[in-house]
Amino acid sequence: MESIDFDRAYYIKLGEKGKWEQSSIEEGKMRIGWTNVDLEDLRRGNWEIIERAIRHKVKHPGSATHDFNSLKTIHNSNRGDVWITFYDSKLWWCRLKDGRILEDGVSKYRLTDGGWHDRSIQGKVLLTNTLPGNIAQLQAFRATSCTVRPLDTLRRLINGEHTPEYTATVDAREELVYRTEALIRHLHWMDFEVLVDLVFSGAGWRRRSVVGKTMKFADIEFEDPINNESYQVQVKSRSTLHEFREYSDRFTRDEFRKLFYVVHSPDDALAAHATSPDPEVVLVPPRRLAAMVVDAGLVGWVLEKTV
Repeated sequence: MESIDFDRAYYIKLGEKGKWEQSSIEEGKMRIGWTNVDLEDLRRGNWEIIERAIRHKVKHPGSATHDFNSLKTIHNSNRGDVWITFYDSKLWWCRLKDGRILEDGVSKYRLTDGGWHDRSIQGKVLLTNTLPGNIAQLQAFRATSCTVRPLDTLRRLINGEHTPEYTATVDAREELVYRTEALIRHLHWMDFEVLVDLVFSGAGWRRRSVVGKTMKFADIEFEDPINNESYQVQVKSRSTLHEFREYSDRFTRDEFRKLFYVVHSPDDALAAHATSPDPEVVLVPPRRLAAMVVDAGLVGWVLEKTV
């Protein structure tokens, strides 16, 4: 799908308390209320009659004006506009087919042009917990519809685009990961074990063993206090693919949820072995570990150990 451009965008609440969200999305419709408005008046554009009907039902003058303007916006909207809503913890967007408001046994509605979409043009799922606040806050909007602002933010979300500042920051982070990976290779093996411990502990796991002291198979054991699951971590400064496979074969799956095999200097064969065929044995190569170190805020610690 090609990138799209639009000059107007609106949020729509699909029925009271979202009662038409699922049917609208499944049927490719944008369902609306206004049961007190006659469909024939909408088709003829009898806006004075429609406004009187709305003000008769909605007693608060400001709310009645907003309700009337919302219906008029929906009536006049064309496929150049974008409409968004929220359902199933995701943002959904659509464009409307040119045409009139229709009605069936459920409600009045407009047909969408190509249905509702919960992904960007680039295929990224638009989860609500990953949206910018100025878009996500529309979920709390109480009325039927409103204009979406800022428009540029929504346009970037739908098209899977980013600001220059975002792109520059991502590039800078990738450079930091690359440099951190090189630094980690200079760590003494004891410092390397401590670093791995700090990374996993920082993720909320609780260490239940002394680092690299008492166990033959694993260097560290962790437990996840939330899920009550146990994990083993094997730390290797240097390792071969053959050695990695030996550890994978010996891993006790009945007692531990996963084995993490962390190595900062793999041989060529292990470096080319991007993933393990066993999902319960996780290979953590230098680049992945460096990213974990950056995300955990441990770059300063690595710098102190590699002067």
